[in-house]
Amino acid sequence: MIVINGTRILSRDTLSALSMPVLNTHVGITPGYRGVHGAYWALANNDPEHCGVTVHLVDAGIDTGTILHQALIHPTAKDNITTYPTMQMTVGSQLLCQAVAEVLEGRHKELPAPPGNARWNHPTLLEYVRNLIRTGVR
Repeated sequence: MIVINGTRILSRDTLSALSMPVLNTHVGITPGYRGVHGAYWALANNDPEHCGVTVHLVDAGIDTGTILHQALIHPTAKDNITTYPTMQMTVGSQLLCQAVAEVLEGRHKELPAPPGNARWNHPTLLEYVRNLIRTGVR
């Protein structure tokens, strides 16, 4: 088993050359918040029920692999775009340990990703300021 986080996208050729599962901890609830800053974008979109973390099997897409576990985080007014990922990885590391054990023991359950294909990037300074004014999300 290979565990990755924050890496470049693994090519289809690389993945097909591996004879073991590859797991990733993604700081967003997939598929709605693929890409970067998933918690920030969920909150900026007034979508706190999708502010969290996903552990998934890696495929050749961007955060499109089969979901193993997801969990929400609950930021406070003191949190911001720099603290959300720490909160997500704190929860995500626990989910990852659980997923690793389940995969090694052959008892993991693969949850098909619900429909959706949103991918988010780093907010520009203008987007950040607009979202701060519009929603108060920092």
